[in-house]
Amino acid sequence: MPTMATAVLKKNTLPPPIAANQGAPRRYITGFEGGESFFHELLSLASAIKARPGAFYRRRPLAGKVLAALFFNPSLRTRTSMESAMVRLGGHMIAQNPGGGSWAIESRPGVVMDGPCPEHIIEAAGALSSYADAIGVRVFAGMSDFAEDMLDAPIQTLAAHTSVPLISLESAVYHPCQALADALTLQEIFGGDPAGERFTLSWATHPKMCGVAVPHSALLTAARLGMHVTVANPPGYDLHQPVLDEAAALAEAGGGSLTTSRDQASACAGAKVIYAKAWGSPLDYGDAAAGSARNRMYGDWTIGAEHLASGDDPRFMHCLPVRRNVVVTDAVLDSSASVVQAQAANRMWAQMALLLKMLA
Repeated sequence: MPTMATAVLKKNTLPPPIAANQGAPRRYITGFEGGESFFHELLSLASAIKARPGAFYRRRPLAGKVLAALFFNPSLRTRTSMESAMVRLGGHMIAQNPGGGSWAIESRPGVVMDGPCPEHIIEAAGALSSYADAIGVRVFAGMSDFAEDMLDAPIQTLAAHTSVPLISLESAVYHPCQALADALTLQEIFGGDPAGERFTLSWATHPKMCGVAVPHSALLTAARLGMHVTVANPPGYDLHQPVLDEAAALAEAGGGSLTTSRDQASACAGAKVIYAKAWGSPLDYGDAAAGSARNRMYGDWTIGAEHLASGDDPRFMHCLPVRRNVVVTDAVLDSSASVVQAQAANRMWAQMALLLKMLA
């Protein structure tokens, strides 16, 4: 079994890919495990399940299977969609909230555990591996040190000490399940193939600092689908450079492109999809008050009707939850251009496909 040291990555690098095992990966952390063929197999299967759910439910393909899920952070859509997916396919999910109903869990390597956490993630991983057929984990960024968060150490440590399949339900760097739902939604918007279409990922203002997992995964998803992607954000809010570099390479390989902009209005002009998401400035990690103050400097970065009007009959996307009239106006969110509820619904179908591939 790998040691704790295997979970420590060099700064400014992406977490390493994990090789596929018998056609499906044993870990699904970045959304790139299993390669492009696995990614497209998941999307095809998700579409098939969505089209004829009863045909899959009746077979109960996950009967007797158990998913143990650790939620270090709050969840509505992720938890409910994953539990619904397991139940509808005949399986069961056991959710734990460390520190609230179960022991608080420490994840740092080599730590002297004389603080509030009585359990380490190493022991938790071993125990859960003996009880369940797979483990899911949701663990947000600590928001204290950007470079440290980009190591994704808690989920990498869990992966190193888990003997059953592991699924990320969002980490500091990626949200692969949201990415699958977003990809499925984009395919539906464009009748199957969004390649060549214009996709704008826009930073949006927010009263608090937020993590970068969703914007990272949204950016990478649009790029790997061959879209022409524009990332718009104010100065000081640049996404992690290795992720931007990877997105540029993916877009180019698929016939798309990646550009960045400091101007929200021009970035939205001509767009077919506008995806809004708040994220914190790396300059303010460790200082929540400073982060909120910096966000307020760009309080006009709210997606409104004027942004839809300047686009090419665009669709509006957001992962939810969303701050109404902060991130996006009511006029946009409640319009026919908004597909946020379709995105949310697609979480279950996409996760059903993932669970079937990894567990059935």
